[in-house]
Amino acid sequence: MAQHFAHDRLAIPMTQQRSQINHTPFLQYNRRGQRIRVEGKAYVRVGLFKRVECELRDISPGGARICVPEGIALPDQFVMTLPQFKYPRTCMKRWESGRDVGVEFRMD
Repeated sequence: MAQHFAHDRLAIPMTQQRSQINHTPFLQYNRRGQRIRVEGKAYVRVGLFKRVECELRDISPGGARICVPEGIALPDQFVMTLPQFKYPRTCMKRWESGRDVGVEFRMD
């Protein structure tokens, strides 16, 4: 017999709750597409003339995770060139953790 708890708003049996949790992809809630792990280079334009080589860690249709060199601070918006793309992409910085930076590709 399945257990129900009064504090469960939807009163979902515990066996169903566990199966839902186990099959829910972690960190997919704010993603527009699945991220693919890659090892490659990305080139970020900082200012008018400075181009910085970064490590590309993963990529999705809507963004990427890059690792910037020590001491480089990226602006909130910048242009990034990837060998995989025909044209440079305008990016918005969405998060930072140490040297890792999450970016969203602008579609304008």
